[in-house]
Amino acid sequence: MKLRLTSRRSVALPIVLTFCAAVAVSDRAGATSRAAAATISSLTVSGSAARPIFTVVGRGLTLPPANPKKSPSNQPLCPLAISGNAGFDYGTQFYLVGWDAQMGDANNQLYAAGRYRPGLNELDCIGIVVLTHTPARITFTFGRAYVQYYRAKPRLLENGDVIEVVLRGASFATVVHFH
Repeated sequence: MKLRLTSRRSVALPIVLTFCAAVAVSDRAGATSRAAAATISSLTVSGSAARPIFTVVGRGLTLPPANPKKSPSNQPLCPLAISGNAGFDYGTQFYLVGWDAQMGDANNQLYAAGRYRPGLNELDCIGIVVLTHTPARITFTFGRAYVQYYRAKPRLLENGDVIEVVLRGASFATVVHFH
């Protein structure tokens, strides 16, 4: 599988991403017409490893309501007391998944942010903090749990890791290159 990157280069992705992208496609096939209206044309990463800023560009990029309505801090599925802005999770309508993709890495999933799947007993402790939003562009960062609890294990994002953003059924994956 090849991806078109924001720098207009292509890169072969790890096998794990190929599998996860196939899962996302099959989920999209059963989604309603509202999911089909969202289109993601690019995903860029700026900021730093300690505060990555993700910019999603496309069409029909409406934010879903927070699900659950409260932040993940001190929830039964996330028993962490998160200090600072924990952000929110958005069910399966808006989330980010990151994989380690460094030389010698096993291409394991590092973490997901913003996802809540109660049937699987999953609530991402890393919430999403939306910085700006229009129907054509969403800029967001991770909630405080990202640095507070995941700095050492598994670790923060690095250049060369792979991320995928899903928003209302549309998805886009890219390789992290902090700008």
